[in-house]
Amino acid sequence: MLPSEYAATLDELQRLGRTLDVHRAAATRIGWWWYPEHRQRPPVPADGVHLLLFDTTITLFNSGHDWLELTLDVAWGSRLTVNAAVEVGCWCSQDHNMHQVRSESWPVTGSHDLVRGFAAGIAMLTIVLDSGSFDPSAWRVEAGLPDAPPRRQ
Repeated sequence: MLPSEYAATLDELQRLGRTLDVHRAAATRIGWWWYPEHRQRPPVPADGVHLLLFDTTITLFNSGHDWLELTLDVAWGSRLTVNAAVEVGCWCSQDHNMHQVRSESWPVTGSHDLVRGFAAGIAMLTIVLDSGSFDPSAWRVEAGLPDAPPRRQ
């Protein structure tokens, strides 16, 4: 599932990932996806294009009209990177679908960096899960984004 130079990290990544799987706020809201077809580094990375090796999404709030999600992925871009984010639905006049209201990335140059970046991403998401702050409006206000309009019935 991982490039051969990172295969030895799989057990540690799974151990770290289980901390999200069993977290009381995430346990029934989490899903993991693997993309083995992206194991190999792309021959020519394209700017702004990320090929996911694996990712997870934790949907903390979804009214069908508004949402708050946590994401964590390991992806090829110009290099292998671990990325974590808090995402809310977009309510800008030009709909972007979602905004990352908090995000971090950790470049990976070796196995140690992969484990360290993944652990940092898990820690970032765990802080949000522990906070219990799952109202997307509060996250938008903090980020200076327009809030969701009232839903029409």
